[in-house]
Amino acid sequence: MAAGACKDRLADAIARYGRVPIHCRDVVAEGEHPAFRRPESAPLWAAGGLVHDGKDRVLLLRHDPASWWGTRWLTPGGTLEEGETTVDGLRREVMEEVGLEIEAAWLTRIFNNTLRRGVDVRHTYFAQFVARARPGEPVCGPDVVEVRWFGELPVDMSFRDDYLEDFRGLRSARY
Repeated sequence: MAAGACKDRLADAIARYGRVPIHCRDVVAEGEHPAFRRPESAPLWAAGGLVHDGKDRVLLLRHDPASWWGTRWLTPGGTLEEGETTVDGLRREVMEEVGLEIEAAWLTRIFNNTLRRGVDVRHTYFAQFVARARPGEPVCGPDVVEVRWFGELPVDMSFRDDYLEDFRGLRSARY
């Protein structure tokens, strides 16, 4: 990531969506966390979130069980590409993973994570969104083995606690 890109992404997110909570976490990374596959120590940015259909259902996906994610349900999302804004990354990831376009998106928070694995440290930022999908049928992208609409967040969902407030907001018609 080029010098200043981290600050530029943050500034762009604030300019588009206003100030949002930034949650700082210190995390012990388990197994082969994807952030440690990158050789550089520059912060990794990712975006993802609850994609809904306007009918109180959210779309979740599963990757190959042999992947780092295992069999847990996930929201669409992933690592941002060079020069990509958080919302553009969200749009691209949703299209790549489930074949749907985003109609509207709301940035709800940013997680600033310090990941530790022994003496190795990586810094990541995750832009968490709630987004409404354009009408259509989801399809599994290349790295996805299952997609499904849910009326409730499943217990075997990765980062479930991070999304509870957003899900309640979705149910109360905030998004």
